[in-house]
Amino acid sequence: MDTKELIIKLTSIPGPSGFESNAVNTIEEIMKDFSDEIFKTKLGSLVCVKKGKGKGKGKGKVGLFAHVDQLGFVISKIDEKGFAYVSPIGGWDPKVVIGQRAKIISRKNKTFDGIFGFLAPHLQKKEERGKVPTFNYLFLDISINKDWKEISVGDLVVLDEIEGFEQNNYVFAPALDNRASCVSLIKTASLLQKIKHEVDVYFIFSTQEEIGGPGAPTAAYFSDLDYAFVIDVTHGNENIPGFEKIEINKGPVVAIGPVVDKKFNELVQNTAKEYGIPIQFEPIPRRSGTDTDEVQLTRKGIKTQLLSIPLKYMHTPYEKISIDDVEKISKLMAFTISELEVQ
Repeated sequence: MDTKELIIKLTSIPGPSGFESNAVNTIEEIMKDFSDEIFKTKLGSLVCVKKGKGKGKGKGKVGLFAHVDQLGFVISKIDEKGFAYVSPIGGWDPKVVIGQRAKIISRKNKTFDGIFGFLAPHLQKKEERGKVPTFNYLFLDISINKDWKEISVGDLVVLDEIEGFEQNNYVFAPALDNRASCVSLIKTASLLQKIKHEVDVYFIFSTQEEIGGPGAPTAAYFSDLDYAFVIDVTHGNENIPGFEKIEINKGPVVAIGPVVDKKFNELVQNTAKEYGIPIQFEPIPRRSGTDTDEVQLTRKGIKTQLLSIPLKYMHTPYEKISIDDVEKISKLMAFTISELEVQ
């Protein structure tokens, strides 16, 4: 399966934080071809191990982390007329949800339809028209279902089957944050079938990052690692005052800052130069807001490097990434792993 097909496949599977099992199971089936051992943690993270050629206790372990979960909602209130209200799972902007079709998945695994609505501007008070909408005033019309009363508070809500597509080597799809990174791990595993490496490699597809990230640190503790790559997305093609512009289709983004191990970072940069892989840099002067922050603190500490895929339109129904960036970040990880020695 090529990179585009993998991205489209994985972004088509609903999997908000805490409800990732279908996406995790799909990834597990793919990773069976590249793994010597496969585990799942009690929080649902998937750990796929590929053994290295090194021998003895000192041969080392490196983990590659990508979170599987995406944004979603849970129903928090239902009125007597068939209008529901939701609480967001993760960092939604309410403006991008208004007018979208939704699927409600009940705890009995029955599916219902819904439409996100908002009071029409004609009916809004003058002082309300310029205000940013909040989820307190955004409703989900579930009355379109004859059996809507079977829907309960706490049921899962996702946007309805938004299909990703490719154009000019860019993919537009939901949940590219962070399924694109999941694909990069799969592609790295494929590359390592033909590249010699001494260290054991742990491919970790973690859960619940969008709500604070308990999936990654628990999987890191389970794996007892020496090194870790954390793969996520970052804002691409955005003009952020005071920061160098990160561009889509110009290569993976290498984080630099206190959360990144200096020697590991130097190895990554040297590997990119040796193999002709273009990279960009992103300063991280404090916490990164990714699983990096928690992974590096596990056990006695893990030497960690954050790598990012440039992405535009983050946390919207159609995010945008470059296929080339996904493939280059995979090559960067695979070749760096081939150079790794435990120190």
